[in-house]
Amino acid sequence: QQLWLLLWMLCLASCQAKCRDEPPRDCEAICDASGGNCAIRALVLLPYDDGYEASLQRVLPILKVAEHQVRLTALIPPEIDIQWLAHDTKCDASLGVIRAMDGIIKQCAQVIFGPVCDYSLAAVSRITKYFNSQGTPLITVGGSTYDFEQKKTDCGDEFYMLLRTGMLSFESISELTINVMKQHNWTHSIFYYERDGQRSVAGLHTCFLMMKSLGKQMRNENMTFAQYPLESGIANRSEEMRREIGNKHSSK
Repeated sequence: QQLWLLLWMLCLASCQAKCRDEPPRDCEAICDASGGNCAIRALVLLPYDDGYEASLQRVLPILKVAEHQVRLTALIPPEIDIQWLAHDTKCDASLGVIRAMDGIIKQCAQVIFGPVCDYSLAAVSRITKYFNSQGTPLITVGGSTYDFEQKKTDCGDEFYMLLRTGMLSFESISELTINVMKQHNWTHSIFYYERDGQRSVAGLHTCFLMMKSLGKQMRNENMTFAQYPLESGIANRSEEMRREIGNKHSSK
């Protein structure tokens, strides 16, 4: 969490997006014109529901503990206040955009933490380069799909101003899976998955997005594979698996 804050401060100091010609508002500065009333306004976009791993109720206390630790090391001057502006996104893409715009327009946020849910993150992080006069940095532990790992160094890039701090991605999980298969000489595979499995991690269609990344990697390796989404609510999978595996995917 301290790393999040340090990276965020670096972004505030150095991010110069200028993706549109927009004069700065007075509130974008950390301090007012007289040098007083200094505050960093951090917008936190996460679901309130604890059914998600990264919920507001879990993350906000951690951010405040991190702030306390940073204060102890004097990395932030004591006269600068930190305001955590929490908004419930419900892990919804459209609502995430509305919450982000409210935070920027009405509360003049200077940095964004979250979203973590992939669809909500994609919708918000596409437009943060146009928030405020210099763009607004967005920091998240989410963004596991392939698209979020692409180049983000100039305004023409889709997710410019997005900073991923998560250590794992669907791409790296796919690489691990393929390496294990190669070690065992497994050349033919079928993957069963629930489209909405692991929803608590990245929201809607988490497992589907994981399979999409895995499929891309396996095609690059010219591996033979099939993917089959399991229907929810079916207790006995045996017949379903026999039908899909059949002669095509079974060995002699």
